[in-house]
Amino acid sequence: MVPNATDAQKMPDQDKAPAYLVYEFERRAYPLSDTGFAIGRDASNDIVIREPSVSRTHAEVRAEGGEYVLHTSGTTGTRLNGAAMTTPRQLKDGDRIEVGTAELTFRRAKLPLGVSVVDHAQPHADDITSRRETIGNPILGTKNHPNGGRSPLPLVAGLIVIAAAAAYYLFMR
Repeated sequence: MVPNATDAQKMPDQDKAPAYLVYEFERRAYPLSDTGFAIGRDASNDIVIREPSVSRTHAEVRAEGGEYVLHTSGTTGTRLNGAAMTTPRQLKDGDRIEVGTAELTFRRAKLPLGVSVVDHAQPHADDITSRRETIGNPILGTKNHPNGGRSPLPLVAGLIVIAAAAAYYLFMR
């Protein structure tokens, strides 16, 4: 059955409906606008996730051509509907975004019961907890050490143990 013109007028226009990111743990809906919406550990983000595995600015939702697009920049990865993201992806109603252990849901339709809408994200004061190092994952190849991820401490400790064993051997003969 083909809808007629009056049916099309009755259908809500999804593109014009307000869009939200629902932070499932907090049960809060953050309204999206035409400006970028940042997610990360830094206190200046719109949604702050205080986890060491979350980058300072982990992901961003941007309005592009009337749609919302998720861009990831976190070193530990962002997942969209359970799949790891490597390129920007257009969001659809009900998409689930995973940043660290936090789960966010993109909504363009009615919000679930019990979810409160955040009026406006106020800028957070810069504090010491937003400046911690991101935990690296050796499997993913992320390195936090300034000289490429290798600390000289194990090498120095090994040389000291070998020198002590050699000295013990020479003097106890």
